[in-house]
Amino acid sequence: MKKLTTAILFILVTININAQDKIYFNDGTTLETKISSMSEVEMQYKRFDNLSGPTFTIGLENVNMVVFENGTHQIINAKPKKVVSTRGNFRGQRRNRLNADLLAIGNSGPTSISYERLNPEGTRGVEIPLNVYFDADGGTGFATGANIKYYVGSGGGRGFYIGPSFALGIFSFQYENNNYYDSWDTSFGVWTGVKLGQQFQLSDLFGINLAGNLGAYSDFDVIQLGFSLNLGINFTF
Repeated sequence: MKKLTTAILFILVTININAQDKIYFNDGTTLETKISSMSEVEMQYKRFDNLSGPTFTIGLENVNMVVFENGTHQIINAKPKKVVSTRGNFRGQRRNRLNADLLAIGNSGPTSISYERLNPEGTRGVEIPLNVYFDADGGTGFATGANIKYYVGSGGGRGFYIGPSFALGIFSFQYENNNYYDSWDTSFGVWTGVKLGQQFQLSDLFGINLAGNLGAYSDFDVIQLGFSLNLGINFTF
């Protein structure tokens, strides 16, 4: 009789030990639990080693399979979802960029040192430049404003870009005097134009920028055209 009682107790303890649900996660880990509820999008459970403890909730998109205490199983995600690199979709990219033009040619077009802020996808940037305008005789103006850069193609703040540019500052204007442009004056003016170019991103940190600028500056009396081709380096952070 004593042996029979011992055997029954052993069976009950064994059943109790195995009366647990197992959750297999997409990352390959397994957890022994007691599942209390399951919907189409989430499940609630208690850890089997702490049944009197808190109830946890987890989304089913993180679960590969569930094996219930009676031995049956339910596959939630037949193929565990791969973790997508944030670098691959540009969501984790560096979004701040400092650019300095080192080489420039042109006539009354901008050469700049600038700060650029990229959107999360890297398809658009807003650039704040400090511009110097020059021609063969020297400087013709100083201004600051904004350039909107639309990156075409792969995104990530790289490749070909184009967009409008706008700046306010001090410019030198040449005025007509007796049918000759021999009178110069320095006054407040506005630059409007288009900026386009190619961003070569050599690494997460460093890149080379080739840009072209075409536009005009005016004091709302005289309009003067300008253009420039610039080669610069940049640091992304």
